[in-house]
Order: sequence, then C-alpha cells, then structure tokens
Amino acid sequence: MKKRFLCFFLACLFTLVFTGCKPDNAATNAGTKTAPATGYAQITDAQNRNVVLAKRPERVVVMVPSILNYINAVGGTVVGRPTANNLDIPASMKNVPEVGHVFNINMEKVISLNPDLVFINDQLYHKFNKILETNHISTIVLQPKTYDEIKAALNTVGLVYGKKEAADKKNREMDDKIASILDRLPKDRQKRIVILHATPSTVTVELENSIAGSVAKMLGFANVAAGSAAIQGKPEKTPYSMEALVEKNPDIIFITSMGAQDKIEKRLQADVKGNPAYAALTAVKNNQVYVLPEDLFLLAPGLRYPEAVELMAKKVFPENFK
Repeated sequence: MKKRFLCFFLACLFTLVFTGCKPDNAATNAGTKTAPATGYAQITDAQNRNVVLAKRPERVVVMVPSILNYINAVGGTVVGRPTANNLDIPASMKNVPEVGHVFNINMEKVISLNPDLVFINDQLYHKFNKILETNHISTIVLQPKTYDEIKAALNTVGLVYGKKEAADKKNREMDDKIASILDRLPKDRQKRIVILHATPSTVTVELENSIAGSVAKMLGFANVAAGSAAIQGKPEKTPYSMEALVEKNPDIIFITSMGAQDKIEKRLQADVKGNPAYAALTAVKNNQVYVLPEDLFLLAPGLRYPEAVELMAKKVFPENFK
C-alpha cells in the first residue's frame, strides 16, 4: 500500500515539475498551448515577455508603420500593414492589404488575414491582446526609441525572419555612420543643453530617455534636466520651470513640438519667450536656440537614427560639416 502511494506521489510530482514550470505568458499561450520551451525562437520583447515561437512565422501583420522598415531592412515580408503616409511605407509593401490607421486598427481585418504573428506597440498590445490571444495569434511588442532599443528591435526582427546576418549588417552600418559623425566633432564639445517640448496646451522638458535626449547624450551634451523627477505617466518628461531654466542657464536650447504651429508659438510666447528672464539666458544671447523636426525627434526615427544624430550635430557645429 505504501509502495503504491509512493508511486502515485512521485507521478504527481513529475507532472507538476514538467507542466507547472512552463512559462505562462501571452505569447506562449497565444499560439499553441503545448509549445515547447525551446522552439524556432525565444524572444524577450519590449514588455519583457518571453515570447516563444514554435516555428518560423509565415504570415506576419504589422500594426505600427515604423516597424515595416525594420522588416524591409532584413528582407522580410508581411501580409498586413497599417494605413500610413507613403513616406512611411517601403516600396515593396505598398500593395500589402491595410488594417487601418495605427489609431484605428480594424481587428476584423487583422483576424481575416490569418496571421501567425503580429508586431505591435505597447499601447495597441494593451488594447488588443485579449482579442489576439483568443484567436491564438502570437504577438511581439516593439517600441524602440533610444539607439540601443532600435538596434535590439532590429535584432529581434532578424531573429523572427531567420535573417540575423542582415540585421547585424544593418546595425554595423548605423554604428559606422554615427561613428563618422562623432569623429567630425570637436574634441571639446561639452555643451549644457535643455530640450523644451511644446504643445498648444503646455510646455515640458525632455529627459535623457526621450529621443532628443538620447541623441544629445550620444553627442556628449549634458542635459541640465538629467536626474529630475518625471511627470507621472510621462517617463520622458519633467515639468517646465523658468526659475530652474535660469538657474541651469544652458548653452543650447532645443525645441520639439507637436500640433498647430501657430498655437504652439503662442504657448511658447506665453510660457517661455514672454518672460523677461528668457532673453538673459546664455543660449538665447548666443543665438543657440534650435527647433528639431518632428519626424526625427518625436516620431521614432528608427533606422534613420544616424540622420537624427547628424542633424543635431550640424545645428550645434555647422562649421564641422561644410
């Protein structure tokens, strides 16, 4: 009797060990619930989920326009893509079926394409993950902004498509372009900068983890807002204060903006330029105030990151790029 009980106990323990330890995440459960711990690929995505792909995806849908360029760079294909300006769509993907604008995705269309993988950003994942899981569709969340995140995202895409060498090559090309830009800059380039972000309703300051902040850091500039507390729900921004700006007195002011330009100018005039202390700032007196383009510094620059680095470098050191 004891022997029979011992066998039963060991059998239960064996079952617990080999089934209870299987990773329980959306990616594993979205495909086959019996997917092995090791399959075609294991990927840690932007949500820090361990995504297990049992086989190489054959029908990929992309919900974020910028990711199309990553896929195109490694020679991958998609069966569905978001509606976007033609400038955002690689030529090889312009005739691919559309699934709606990024802010108005048509999930019925997505499901009808029978995808085995969807590339999605954080916001859309939280909105649609239940629907995708219910339909047994695996997801990979990609939300690259900083250069390291962009390179990691390209590596992920290369891994998904079995094109690791192509991804590595593109990353090396970007590294080389950025290195050549940095080589043209003066050795002594210690500049203290601030990045103001203006909308029609408010002005904030960008931290080092914003796109513009990460580019400035790569160039060796010191962001005077570094270490400041972020605004709740906006980890890349901190509150604007003219008093703090006067105290820090940066050498350079960069401005990013989104929205109607006339309204943004009114907001800047009300909150920043209209203050008498603004004219006394070193950056203003030396005419070192630069507006950064939205396509490179607010929307993720993606594989155009070297362009963003060069543009900011040229703003500050135009003489080095003649």
